[in-house]
Parts: sequence; C-alpha cells; structure tokens
Amino acid sequence: MLAASPLIADNPPAPAFVPGTGTRTDVKPYYFAIPAPRGQILDRKGRPLAQNAVVHRLQLTVPAEQRGTLETYTAWLEQEIAASKHDLPAARMPDADQVKRHYEGRRELPLTVSDAVKQEITIDPQKHPHASVRAEYERYYPQGNMAAHLLGYVSADGAPPIGQVQRGEPLWQRTRGAVGLEAAYHKQLTGTDGTLCLMMTDAGTIAYEQVFVPPQAGRDIVTTLNLDTQRCAENALDHCGHRCAMVIVDSSTGDIRAMASYPRFNPNAFAGGISSDDFTKLSQDIEGPLFDRAVQGTYPPGSVFKPFVVLAGLRAGTVDAQREFECGPTLMIDGREFDNWSKDDYGFFNARAALIRSCNTYFYQSAMMTRDMPILYMAREFGFGVAPVLPVKTAAGSLPRNAPSNGDLANLSIGQGVTEASPLQVAMAMSALANGTCRPRSRLVMHTQSQSGHVGDVAIPCRETIMPVSQTDLETVRNAMYSVVNHVNGTGKAARLKKIAVYGKTGTAQWVLRGAKANVVWFAGFVDTQPPLAFAVMIEGNAGEGGLSGGGTAAPVITKVLRDIEARPEAHGVKYENTRVDQENDPLTEPVASGGFYGEPQLVRPPGYSRGPVEGFFQRLFR
Repeated sequence: MLAASPLIADNPPAPAFVPGTGTRTDVKPYYFAIPAPRGQILDRKGRPLAQNAVVHRLQLTVPAEQRGTLETYTAWLEQEIAASKHDLPAARMPDADQVKRHYEGRRELPLTVSDAVKQEITIDPQKHPHASVRAEYERYYPQGNMAAHLLGYVSADGAPPIGQVQRGEPLWQRTRGAVGLEAAYHKQLTGTDGTLCLMMTDAGTIAYEQVFVPPQAGRDIVTTLNLDTQRCAENALDHCGHRCAMVIVDSSTGDIRAMASYPRFNPNAFAGGISSDDFTKLSQDIEGPLFDRAVQGTYPPGSVFKPFVVLAGLRAGTVDAQREFECGPTLMIDGREFDNWSKDDYGFFNARAALIRSCNTYFYQSAMMTRDMPILYMAREFGFGVAPVLPVKTAAGSLPRNAPSNGDLANLSIGQGVTEASPLQVAMAMSALANGTCRPRSRLVMHTQSQSGHVGDVAIPCRETIMPVSQTDLETVRNAMYSVVNHVNGTGKAARLKKIAVYGKTGTAQWVLRGAKANVVWFAGFVDTQPPLAFAVMIEGNAGEGGLSGGGTAAPVITKVLRDIEARPEAHGVKYENTRVDQENDPLTEPVASGGFYGEPQLVRPPGYSRGPVEGFFQRLFR
C-alpha cells in the first residue's frame, strides 16, 4: 500500500481564520503544493516492485533577530546544530552555498539540516522551539536491484526552487521517471498535487499549518512479471560470472514472466538524488551496469538461428527432413574454408541429427540449396530484424536484405555475419515454436489501476504474425529440439529435467568486443508446461576467453530456473503433467564397424559414395 504522509492524516476542515493568530502582523501565510505520491509498479500478483516510502528531514527556522546578515544567520545555525546534536543526531550543517541561497531568497522559511531518514525524528518543542520535521514521499524499490533495467529510476523534475517563494511551489523536490517503466508510464504514475497553507511567525516558529487539498496518488502499473520467476532468473545470472541476460516468456500470450540483465544497478541509489560522482562511476563502468542487454543488446544468434533455416528449407521444398549432407570438419566455399565447430568427421546427417549436434557444415550445404530469400523470409516472420513492441526501448537487431555471396549465405545459415538479435527477440521466436500457431506480441504491462481499483490502459494479448509453416514441418523442428536436450549426444543435455520436457537449441557465435574477437553463447527454447514458457539466455565472453559454449555455459544457467519451475510450478504460475521424460539414445547415423560413432573418426559411406564427385557437385553449385 502507499504510505501516507503525516501531513494528510486527521486534518480538520480548513478554518475561516487561523486560531490563535487573530490580527497578528508577525504571521505570514505561505501556500505550497504537496507533491503527490507516485503510483506503484507491481508484478502480476500485485507484489510491489516500486512504491513509496515516507522519509523525514529535520528543519530549522532562524528567528527574525538573527537574519540581519548572512554571517549572523550562519553563526546561529552552527550554534543551534551543535547544541542539538545530542537530542537530534541527524542534524548537520548544510554547505555554505546552500545556506547562502536560502538566506538570499527564503530566509524566513525553515532550512533543511539533515539527510532524508526513514526513522521518525522526535522533537521536544520546549528544548528546540525552532526545529521542525518535514515528511516527504521518496521512491522506494523494495526488491533492491531486481528488474532494475525494466523499472528504471526517477530523477529530479526541474531545479530546486530558489529566489523568492512562489505561491504553489512544491513543498519538496518533485521527481519524474528518467528511464524504463518509470519514464514510459510517468503520466499515469504521476498523481495530483495537494495544497498546504503554512503560517510562519517572525520568531521562526510555525503558528499553524493546514492541508487544504490532499494529494491524490498516481495510478499503479501492473506488469506481466512474476516475482518468483524474476528472482530465480536474476539469481542464476548473478552466479554466472559473465555479462549476460535472460528472458522467459509465456508463449501463449507473449507475457514476459522474467527479464533480467547482468550486471545491474540499484534504482534506490537514484531515489533521493544520486551524486554526480556516483552517476559517472555507474555510466562509465566498462561492464555496463546501466545497459539493458535483454532488450537493447544485440548479438549474433549463432546456432539458435538454425531451427529457422531448417523451417525455411522445409517450406521452400528445397531440403526435406531426411535429406542428408556430410557433417565434416570443414567445407570449401568459393575458395575459402568454412569450419564446423568440431574437427571430427561425423558422416551424413539429416535435419534432426544436424540440429542435435549443431553441425555447421550441414547448414552451409542446406543453405546453398535453399538460398537466401526463403531463409530471410522465415527469419522475419519469427521476429528477427524487427524491434519488439514494448513500452521500454527495444533493439531491432540486424537482418540483411540478402546474402550477396555464397560466403555471406554460409554465415547466414549459422546465425553469423551481419545477423544480430536481442535475447528478447530470440525468446519471442522460441515462443512461436512453442505455441505452434503464431508469434505473439511481447507484453510487459497488463493494465493500470487507480487506488480505488478502477482498471484502465488495458493491453490485450495479440498476435504479430501467423506461423507460415505446416504442423508437420513444425513438429520436425520441435522433435529435433527435444532431442537437443534429451538425447544422450545432444549439445543441450545439461538442461534436461526429469519431469518436464525441455526443448532447446545451443549456440556459440563469434563477435567483436571492444575491437577484439570474443564469443557469445546462447541457450534458447521452451518447456512443456501449461502455459508453455519460452526462454533465451545469452552470455558474453571476454576477448580471448576460451571454454565457453552454449551447452556447457549457457544451458546450466537457465537450468537453475527450470529446476525451480519443476519443483514449484504454482509459484511460477504454470502446471505440468508429472510424467517421466525419456532419454533418447538412438544412433544419429549408421554406426561404424568398430561399434562407436561418436568416439571414432571413421566414417560410414553410403554405397557408391565418392568424395571427389560430391565435392565437385558443391563446387559447381557454389559458382
């Protein structure tokens, strides 16, 4: 609930005259605006992600006889603060510039002499007649740095009042949303200011105060986030040890259940006003804690792009599901060697085997048959190259208009080259594979609501595109993604669960980080829950850092979240049938004579196979 200000509680109706003042000439009225409390930002279950807290500031009013000169004014403040330190430990002497500005324009008003404190400040009016306490609203993020990039933060709305006191000026500094949902929904979050009449005596005391109009709080924002899922996602990223991001989506509605970027920041640092030094430190941090990698970061998708290459070939009729290509360590294309991720020669793979083992050389050859237009069309239909629609800023990534050379086409087939996508885009593409019908529009906010419970600004789930693939082709890809996780030789077997079927695709891509080559690794897919949850996790490697892979590095990160979903489905808002998930161990190609496919470099050749004619065929095709 919104915290109430002590100024508002139990105020009598505005009197026709000020009691006790009569016709006194030493009493002067001032009229201030009471800034309204901002609305809350809530998760889908109504739990607060951003709300307000009441903070207190100690103030001193300098008596009229001590206001003759700035020196006299300052000396009295120093003496009073020193004398009250024992009873009022929060008291501190403001800096000289602050005292001077206050003296020049508003010396008759109380001067703030403490930082904002959450504890109540108790004053004995007999001992400290010139002291008073002002209660203010301050933005508060009860979950700390959780969902910081989505929530954003607030900043001061304009400069602090200076000069002569103006009628209706704010009683304290107003704030406005600077980034994130705080900025996107600033109008809805902002309430209506109240009005306070303050009677000040020349002696430096408050003769009377009256709230004529109480402030009205802004509207609450109800997001699609699930606090339990968000917490699990952020905890998993915290222990990753790299810059990373994760998105988890309800594939039926497009609702974002969790979206996290690491490293992050604590928006509470901005609530009371961040120092320029602290902001500079944050903004210039080479790790980029203010940068939202989940929606604004774009990276080569690598092998998580391959399911869409398969769908393109199936739809175009150029490469059917059983068509086999050699999964060798390299392939010569236009005089240049294009590598597989492995140096082994695995034999001939169809689409399923190629996805299970993420064979690059299969996809080079498949793309040469399908060509660029069907692949690019399929990628656009699944949301690549298009900025997701959200109230916060999102990146469109990069998808080429065509592949002008065979080398460009080879890179396109494995999600490399100029192709880039954000973790959110990849998660939304996976949500389309999960629901099998459409690509839903991503949704982060469900609606706003007033403090009395009236709902407005409703965002209804909707579809971006209908899937341009047959159910048969879709099942081909989904079955292969099931095997990526649940086959004994799948690259994503680290994400396997015992009770919930996980469908996934690993990815390892190369990109340029601060001018040097580095890896970025992925694991993306969906889980067979009701509703199905699609996900994507991306991890940035450092320049020259080896040992990172989609299956070995990224998959274990999301698995921590998936295991919690398996253990506590109700907390995450899903259900699933409690059945055993079978592990597959069928051979991906005909076994070699030695009895071992994966441990042996030998290759099974179909009858009549000759390396020369096959290579010659592709050389002719690539010209």
